[in-house]
Amino acid sequence: MRTLPVYVYPVCIVLLLIGCRSTRPDPEPRPLGNDLPAYEAPRDGPEQPAGSDVQRPPEWQNAPGDTLTLQESLALALANNPRLQSFSWEVRAREARALQAGLWPNPVVKGETEDLATGDPLGDFSDSEQMVQVSQPIELWGRPGKRRDVAEAERDLAGWDYEAARLDVVNQTTQAFVGLVAAEERVHLARELVRLSEEVFQTVSRQVEIGEVSPVEKQRARVPLSQARIRLRRALETRESARKTLSGQWGRSDTTAFTEVEGTFGPVNSVPSLDSVKAALDRNPALARQQDEIERAEAVLSLEKRDRFPVPSVTAGWQRFGGRTGSDQTAFKAGIALPLPLFDRNQGAVQRARYRLERARRQRESARVRLDTTLAKAYRSLVSAQNEAQTIAEETLPAARSAFTSVREGYRQGKFDYLEVLDAQRTLFGVRRQQIQALSRYYRARVRVERLVATPLEELQ
Repeated sequence: MRTLPVYVYPVCIVLLLIGCRSTRPDPEPRPLGNDLPAYEAPRDGPEQPAGSDVQRPPEWQNAPGDTLTLQESLALALANNPRLQSFSWEVRAREARALQAGLWPNPVVKGETEDLATGDPLGDFSDSEQMVQVSQPIELWGRPGKRRDVAEAERDLAGWDYEAARLDVVNQTTQAFVGLVAAEERVHLARELVRLSEEVFQTVSRQVEIGEVSPVEKQRARVPLSQARIRLRRALETRESARKTLSGQWGRSDTTAFTEVEGTFGPVNSVPSLDSVKAALDRNPALARQQDEIERAEAVLSLEKRDRFPVPSVTAGWQRFGGRTGSDQTAFKAGIALPLPLFDRNQGAVQRARYRLERARRQRESARVRLDTTLAKAYRSLVSAQNEAQTIAEETLPAARSAFTSVREGYRQGKFDYLEVLDAQRTLFGVRRQQIQALSRYYRARVRVERLVATPLEELQ
């Protein structure tokens, strides 16, 4: 009979003890906002003790400047957002847990002394028996590796939570920036309305002085001027609130760090087709997380199956027999303890793991349907806002601006009365407010779609 080489036996024993493990890659960052560095917790632990002031990165002291761009806002938020930082620390905690899960249990050292003499207060060890032994549980079938697989799967789940939080920071910061740009546009519009209302009021006042119109017209002209000033104050308050919302993305409650934002609502860009957008939905980290949930459930099931087998414990020790026995000799002791799986074979845990694996598969299907529905609604909102913004820019606004210019010039020539000027002015500024609202809706809807597919829409054209 042919025998195996000698070196095969220790290799088999090692494989039996450690089992087979696979190296899991880290979650892949999605394209959206990936060109900007995001906060990552250091692996060697926090730089300051608990309770101390949070240390900001060097660029925090000099940024933002007087004028803030969207890229600067995103860079500050990704580097300093407290919520994103908390997710990063959870990733580090899961990594430490994976390290701990793969460790073997510690051996146990036991020492005993018997037959101590009671006549001597200090005790007489000459006739006593001493024993020292070491016991070690032996986890077969790769239990430590299986535990580590489960812990690494949970680390990956935390990694996807971090990636989702990073995309949320990009989404929320961009939304806040768009809101602040819209607030700035409304302030500019309100100031222009105040200026035009003052011009009309001055014109009516001069006409009253020379007797061309009734003094009642002056009082009527004062009403829209007062309303315009009230609208300006409201616009300024809204802008201040939008500034706080934006600065809150990087953990600041004050708005003194910058004076204005650099950005305006330009022409709307073309929107990619719905099919091309849907094709990128698989990049959403929620779907990747659900897939890793399935892999985690599979790892748990594999671990529970391993736990059906008992964990033996080997013991080795030294014993000295006392002089009272007349031997005064020493001996080596060895033993093994093996639980008998007569009743508990981990049946319930294995069954529970199977059920949870099936639940994870159903949850992934549910997440896909939910994201498909959400994306379809967001895409319709984007197309609707795009069409509205284009219609206002190409048709409504030019007509309203031309009508106001003609009526105001005709009023100066005496062709139109004051009410017609007021109506044309009200129509023009109503259209311009509608345009700001439509552009704000368009950019917000665009950001929402990009968050769902985790990709800039420019890359999907």
